[in-house]
Amino acid sequence: MNPTPDLILASASPRRRELLERLGLVLRIEPVDVDETPAPNEKARPYAQRLAAEKGDAALARLGVQVAALPVLTADTVVVLGDDILGKPANQDEAAAMLRRLAGRRHEVMTAYRVHSGGRTVERVVSTGVTFRSLDPAELRAYLDSGEWQGKAGAYAIQGIAGAFAIEVHGSFSNVVGLPLAEVIADLRALEALPGYPPPAFGGIAR
Repeated sequence: MNPTPDLILASASPRRRELLERLGLVLRIEPVDVDETPAPNEKARPYAQRLAAEKGDAALARLGVQVAALPVLTADTVVVLGDDILGKPANQDEAAAMLRRLAGRRHEVMTAYRVHSGGRTVERVVSTGVTFRSLDPAELRAYLDSGEWQGKAGAYAIQGIAGAFAIEVHGSFSNVVGLPLAEVIADLRALEALPGYPPPAFGGIAR
């Protein structure tokens, strides 16, 4: 028999799923699709907030009464350099251009998320500052050839090879991966939405 889920994660992100499952949470995955095109002159923070909210609304509308007993989590993560939103590159050339811009500079990673539980909703934005060192052409080419940039905002995954590029991380590391765990868990608990948290040994083997 499958265990009862703790949470509905309305996201197809394998990184968000892995972060939550490491804590021993049992997830029900219900990804939703929304148009992620920024509105004209839309700034990064309201853009991320809007997408997290739209994903939440879409999940609630689709699932309806099925979510009555389970909290629903939606999120959107953006990489911001100056006033520019760096989304997921469409191809290797776009990825190369993004990484050249990030090299040797500080940027922000923002995750907006929404938690809905028991008729109550919490929305939050968490920002983390990340500084990359300079990248030489051989490193850039090797990273592009690795394919790790595919499907990643800002064309990198800090939990992977690109961890070797980051010389400073100010704030939540898990936020850069895709979800600020400390804040999300705190908000879920404040809503009394995780009665089984923490699971014994966080889902692992007690020693």
